[in-house]
Amino acid sequence: MKRTTGTSSGNKAGAYWGGMLFGLLFFGVGAAFLLLSVLPNLWDALRMRDWVQVPAEVVSVDLKSSPSDGSDTYKITARFSYDYNGRSYTGDRVGIADGGSDNVGDWQRDTYARLKGQARTRLWVNPANPSESIYDRDLRWGLLGFKLIFIVVFGGFGAGVMWFLNRTPKPVPPGLPAWQARAEWVENRIRSNARSTLWVAWGFTVFWNAVSSPIPFILPAELAKGNQLAWIAIIFPLVGLGLLAWSIRQTLNWQRFGITTIQMDPFPGAIGGDVGGAVELRLPYNPKHRFRVTLTCDHAYTRRSNDGNETVRKAKWQDEQLAEVQPGLHGTRLRFLFKPPGDLPESSAGDASWYEWNVQISASLSGTDFDRSWEVPVFKEAGPQTARDRIEPRALEADPLEIQDEVVRIRETGAGIELYYPYLRHLGMTFGTLFTGSVFIGFAWLFHTLSAEDGISSLFIGLFAAMGGLIIILGLYLLGNSLRLTVHRQGLRAEREIFGLRFARHVATDEITAIEKSIGMQSRQGNRARAYYRIVVRTRDGRNITAGTGILGASRADAIMQRIQQALGLPDLVSAAENTEAPVVLSAADAVANQHRAGRVRLLFNVVAGVLFFVFVFWQFKDVILRLL
Repeated sequence: MKRTTGTSSGNKAGAYWGGMLFGLLFFGVGAAFLLLSVLPNLWDALRMRDWVQVPAEVVSVDLKSSPSDGSDTYKITARFSYDYNGRSYTGDRVGIADGGSDNVGDWQRDTYARLKGQARTRLWVNPANPSESIYDRDLRWGLLGFKLIFIVVFGGFGAGVMWFLNRTPKPVPPGLPAWQARAEWVENRIRSNARSTLWVAWGFTVFWNAVSSPIPFILPAELAKGNQLAWIAIIFPLVGLGLLAWSIRQTLNWQRFGITTIQMDPFPGAIGGDVGGAVELRLPYNPKHRFRVTLTCDHAYTRRSNDGNETVRKAKWQDEQLAEVQPGLHGTRLRFLFKPPGDLPESSAGDASWYEWNVQISASLSGTDFDRSWEVPVFKEAGPQTARDRIEPRALEADPLEIQDEVVRIRETGAGIELYYPYLRHLGMTFGTLFTGSVFIGFAWLFHTLSAEDGISSLFIGLFAAMGGLIIILGLYLLGNSLRLTVHRQGLRAEREIFGLRFARHVATDEITAIEKSIGMQSRQGNRARAYYRIVVRTRDGRNITAGTGILGASRADAIMQRIQQALGLPDLVSAAENTEAPVVLSAADAVANQHRAGRVRLLFNVVAGVLFFVFVFWQFKDVILRLL
């Protein structure tokens, strides 16, 4: 036993020092660029502001060219002679960062063109030490940005590896129940992910802008040569500006609300019981504020991809409501209460497959909006369930369809009810899809315009055009379709209208076997996860008639199903359909096997599509890519 323990400790120590050495190597590269190149260049540019300009003779000038990875690099060398205060001097420094050859921009070749054939020029001379001189004292911002890539990418990565290896996790006292087995769950004050989101935002923003920083300096020279395809590169700094705006918003949000904790009541939340809690906000109390609370049960699993393993999250169940807004200790207190079904999985941990329960609260406010999320413990065995007594009755008895009018409109008819799902139900999703498709079409048009000059493959143009066309068709369908459902004791009629074209389906009441709900589309953006429920009416002859789409929240889907059931006069259909929502909790081995079987076609498609895409991009734009690198 001792030998095993010693071996395990030795392996951990070896892994630690191996990781530290790995991180130190990367950090050393970034530090070397910073200390030996970037900072000295900045210091030279600063102190040369006070230098004076004097006449000089050009003794010699030469431009050396060297092949490098399919493109040429250049280095200009020159020698000058000049007089200062009656004494003669010689100098050979052309620019601030002229220690080696490069092909970042055209500075080397342009400077050579200016000096070639010139007998006289002017130099900048240090009055305190006249032997120091330079021809061009301006910083080469493109080259500086190129070096910044190594500082941020290599140095930042190395520093992150060393920080990760040396971080000290918060200790967890032994003997605690499962819902307190994680450090953030030991006490019933769970912090939101705002701080980690802020760090990720700024880290990714700095990384992206460092990588794309040379482009604004290189782009004018490429365009001057007639290389119009170089306009494509402008996308990267534009994305960088968007990321910067996002990071600034996250910072302002953090300054306004700070660390936001949630106190669950009961603790933990109970599957088949209550999942509730309260959040204290540094926000002046206003009873008109509307905070949307979403509770999601996610199935998370690790999936292999071309770039390694990635974590995928898919919603198994989701519901939302409006929080009860009360005066609080710091201005505003938000209270919420959900009652999830008893057949859902509890919070779990694992390397291959696990389940998470997340609370997300958002509101549109003057200034910066509120948008926070928490991972909370939800188990089958819970503590005292006192939350239901602490929330005002109107918060529990509110109509689940209260904030769903933009998706479905229900009205009573003489014989039953009519449900209308109007056009433009999800404007954000619709216009986002149309914009994405338009971008692909725009690139296809650009490639077609330049194809005669640059020899771009028609297959490559067709690929972009086809993808853009399919995405636009989907966006147009989302934009221009509506659904009207008429329900009465004799049966139901579903009428789908797509840009004026109507398609109707009928079913008699005695032919209906079940009314079921399921999660159709899902979307994730930052902290926000959205699961859109779909309601289907099943018939004896195997038909599936859509009775609802794009419904946010299980309780709203349940409310719509109950209204349909009551109008049909069939009380047992919805309860039977509830059993279809029961998740199957798999072992880690079964989960991995199922994921591998289901993902083989997807993996093959991703690999083939990715290889073809990068081959085409590199083949068509290799000159631009090599210049940028």
